[in-house]
Amino acid sequence: MENPPIPIPEILESKVVYKNHYMEVQEDLLKLPHGPEHIYSFLAAAPEAAVIIAETKDGEIVVNKEYRHPTTKWLYSFPGGCVDPGESPIDAGKRELLEETGYTAKKFHHIGSAYPFPGCCTLRMHYILAQEAELTHATAHEPFELIQVEVKSLDFIQEEIHKGALIDGTLCAALYFRDLFYKKQTQA
Repeated sequence: MENPPIPIPEILESKVVYKNHYMEVQEDLLKLPHGPEHIYSFLAAAPEAAVIIAETKDGEIVVNKEYRHPTTKWLYSFPGGCVDPGESPIDAGKRELLEETGYTAKKFHHIGSAYPFPGCCTLRMHYILAQEAELTHATAHEPFELIQVEVKSLDFIQEEIHKGALIDGTLCAALYFRDLFYKKQTQA
C-alpha cells in the first residue's frame, strides 16, 4: 500500500498514564503535519491476539456467551485471547480454544489479520479457523472469565446477527475471514 500524501504526525512526547497487569493507557503529544500539537490517548494492550472459529465434525460452530464488563452484558463471541511472547497466533488459538471451551481440533488455519480498534488500541487480531473440533477436556477459565460454551449452527449465528443480538464485533470479522477462506478453497 502506498503512503498517503499527508505525512504522519511527529511524536514529541510519549508517556504511560495508567498501567495494570494486562494493559497500559498511553498519551502521545503529537505535532500534526498542518501545525498544531495534539494529545492522543490510546490503549496499549498486548500487541497481538487470536480469535478462533472452531467447527465441529458435524459443521456446527463453538461459540461463547461471555460477560463483558465494559458493556455490562452477555455477548456472543468466539474463543480468543492474547498471543504470548514467542507464541504463534495458531498456537495461541489452540491454547485459548482449549482453555475457554475444552475443545481441540485436528486442523488449524490462519485465515486473516486486522486491527479491530485502530482509533483507540494498538492490538492486531489474528483469525484462526479450527476444523474437526471436538470436546476433549474441561474448561480452564481465568477467574475473571465468565463464559458459557455453546455449539450452534452457522445459520443460528447469522440469524442472531441479523436480529441484532448482542455480539462481540470480532465474531463478525471472523465470519468474514472464514467466508473468504472457503471461497478461496472452492476456487482452487
